[in-house]
Amino acid sequence: MTALFLGLALIPSAPALKGPAKGDSPSIEGVWQLVEWNQKGAPVEFWDGQTVEFTPDGKRICQESPGAVDERSYKLIPKTSPAAIDLIRPSGGAEPTVHPSIYKIDGDTLTISVGIPTGERPTSFESNSADVRMVMTYKRVKKK
Repeated sequence: MTALFLGLALIPSAPALKGPAKGDSPSIEGVWQLVEWNQKGAPVEFWDGQTVEFTPDGKRICQESPGAVDERSYKLIPKTSPAAIDLIRPSGGAEPTVHPSIYKIDGDTLTISVGIPTGERPTSFESNSADVRMVMTYKRVKKK
């Protein structure tokens, strides 16, 4: 009986896990500012304050220019390597447009390799690959 109480007493002092569990995708939630955008190997111009927020409920809130906010959605594909994500955009029709994509997070840098709708998921982060529509790089916006 004493061993049981001792074991229960030690549980709260166990260290918390840091980051995702092995095999899980890194957390994409939060606000990210676009810092680089390439399409088919060429840089794309963008607004300096362009951001995207990934919310826990699967929403992507995109601010592409001052005062222009667009709500889209996303779906993480668990236990994939590289981490997979579907970027979903309303199309105006019955079915939304789904871009099969992959992403990686390195510290405060998020890189998304966006695939071609109805195509295969990209296999690289090279914007000039045949299966890649574009590669976007973001920096995490720190909470104030």
